[in-house]
Amino acid sequence: MQWLNAILANPVLVREMRGRMRGYRAPLILSSYLLLTGLVTLLVYLSITSNASSGDPSQGRMIGKAIFLTVMTAALIQVCLITPSLTAGSIVGEKEHQSYDLLITTLLSPWQIILGKLTSALAFIILLIGAVFPLASLAFLFGGVTGTELGIALIGLLTTAFLCATVGLFWSTVMRGTLGATVMAQGTVILSLLGIPFLWAIILAIFHEAFNNFDNFQHGISWLGLILRYSIFLLICAHPFIALGWTEILLTEDKGPFILRDWNGMISLPSPWLVYTFITLLFAGMFLILSTRLIKPVEYRPKKKRGI
Repeated sequence: MQWLNAILANPVLVREMRGRMRGYRAPLILSSYLLLTGLVTLLVYLSITSNASSGDPSQGRMIGKAIFLTVMTAALIQVCLITPSLTAGSIVGEKEHQSYDLLITTLLSPWQIILGKLTSALAFIILLIGAVFPLASLAFLFGGVTGTELGIALIGLLTTAFLCATVGLFWSTVMRGTLGATVMAQGTVILSLLGIPFLWAIILAIFHEAFNNFDNFQHGISWLGLILRYSIFLLICAHPFIALGWTEILLTEDKGPFILRDWNGMISLPSPWLVYTFITLLFAGMFLILSTRLIKPVEYRPKKKRGI
């Protein structure tokens, strides 16, 4: 537990948490977040109950599943939109307030500075995620949702928040203004959400014949189709909505939460949410390392004169 005490004793974290939770901004974001999510959930509930028949025994499970998917989808959308803006001004804000030079000349290492900024933003995002779980728990009153689905959804939200926070932190170390860092951070997240399905559609359109040859395995395996098939699998598993939605479909069909059977059950692959978690943590670690190296003070060494 010494590492946890070291993180909590980080002066950057203490300063950021106090500054973030003071004032009207944090309660306003939390209230708007819950109000919007609750309103969308209420509209979905009213839509389903008005169209469902009164004597249908599966109506309760359908309502529970709809409430759960609505709350988790709304939470995932808002996490992707809110999280980058929370960290986009972390480092560049210090430069704008002319306190950056003082910060890097303290006894704090670059890792301590980055982790303090990152942890404060993640703590607020975890607060937002935890606030919507009472809404999601309404699904258990109607049925149709298991604890496994709730656990996978929670992991998906947390890993997505971690990646989006590191993206914002990276652009905060690169850009010279808070507005530019926020635009680049949110643009990166939105571009990845829109770009992955676009690339998926283009690859399928170009290599359609190779996929058909792979599926018709009676005529032999096409290595091009094999490479493309699993490249596409990795690509779509990098998308939070596709990976988590695909996992939800597999769980609805009573398939396991950890193994995906491909090619008529002859090949076993990790479940999409596992692949998404691995890819997300990999890219988040990359952005974290880059951010740490970018704020590291530069040491100027005088050049040695020849002949001395």
